[in-house]
Amino acid sequence: MADENEYAEVVDEEQKVETEPEGQATENEEPEPDGQATEDAQTGTSAHDERIAFIAERIAAFVAKGEEVMASFNARADDAGAEFDERAAKASAQIESFMTAIQTQVEAAANQFAADLEAIVKGVDGRNTSAGADVEMGEEPVPAPYQPQFTEAAQAFRDRMQVGAGSDLLLTDPEFVERFANFAFDDVPADVDLPDRTRFMCWLATLLGCQGIDEFRALLPAALNIGLEPETVKEIVYQAVAYLGIGRVYPFLKVTNEVLVAAGVELPLKSQATTLPTEESRYEGGEQAQVACFGEQMHGYKDRGAADYPHIAQWLVKNCFGDWYTRGGLTIAERELMTFCYLAAQGGCEAQLKAHTAGNVQCGNDREFLIKVVSNNVPFIGYPRTLNAMAVVEEVTGAEK
Repeated sequence: MADENEYAEVVDEEQKVETEPEGQATENEEPEPDGQATEDAQTGTSAHDERIAFIAERIAAFVAKGEEVMASFNARADDAGAEFDERAAKASAQIESFMTAIQTQVEAAANQFAADLEAIVKGVDGRNTSAGADVEMGEEPVPAPYQPQFTEAAQAFRDRMQVGAGSDLLLTDPEFVERFANFAFDDVPADVDLPDRTRFMCWLATLLGCQGIDEFRALLPAALNIGLEPETVKEIVYQAVAYLGIGRVYPFLKVTNEVLVAAGVELPLKSQATTLPTEESRYEGGEQAQVACFGEQMHGYKDRGAADYPHIAQWLVKNCFGDWYTRGGLTIAERELMTFCYLAAQGGCEAQLKAHTAGNVQCGNDREFLIKVVSNNVPFIGYPRTLNAMAVVEEVTGAEK
């Protein structure tokens, strides 16, 4: 910077010198003699040349300094470029090494997968068993996947239902499927003689009562396949609301609609209502249904409610019986049977189960038939609730023995 400032001062000075008019006398200055003027001119020329030389020298120094700075900059740029190239080379080497390692791992995994797959195939084909298999010394044979051994009767029942071949449980729990199917679809039908329609109706009502919605979803297509009418299925679900509440029935209604639509059934179905949505019609129809189920003593039941809550007796007549028992799709005897299944599967409703056991008997569903129904439902509610239901049937119908 010092050289530049010095150069600026020299240029300034030179400009000042050049801007002065040649031969012009300073104001109020007397003209010099001719000889003196000549000498002064020579002196001025010499001073001018010296300044020019000084400026040229400074310019040359400035240029040299600039060249030195540029040379230093270029040298640094070369050093930086070399360092960058070196780092880039290192990074490239690291990437290449990483990709090589990845490729090695992938190849090893692929080889292991191929070996595992071959072992599985050998196991399925039975080539790694002791019967004629060529197993290398020290190599453990891969066991073949378990194949369920369905009884002939169980397999025939499954075939009639037309379901089960694609069940995930056949892959994850084949032994369980084997034992459950052989019991539910061989032992039970063999010992409990019921028409298919009645058997599946009771199973659907039981699954509603015990909240077995996943099994309900799996069993409903089978019920349709063996001939259960969509109207009958819908009525089993509708009537359950009076005994289970909409909170527990609503998911089943959605599943029912999904299965029916998938089966090509157009919804909504034809109306099954036989009463009008008026109190008079509902009371009249409800009382007739009660009398059919429980006898003549049910006349006037709506007026015999408790003093603190008379509306419960009224609702039982016009809603439980007037809205639901009067509909088509199920007979009165079938509706009482469905109620029996809801209550037995729900548990904790033994008092109501007693009343509806008597109602079933009144409708023609006798002791022997009810024992068959309870036995038929064992696979879906288990033994404790089955034994409770049997005890109720025994208590109510014991006098018939």
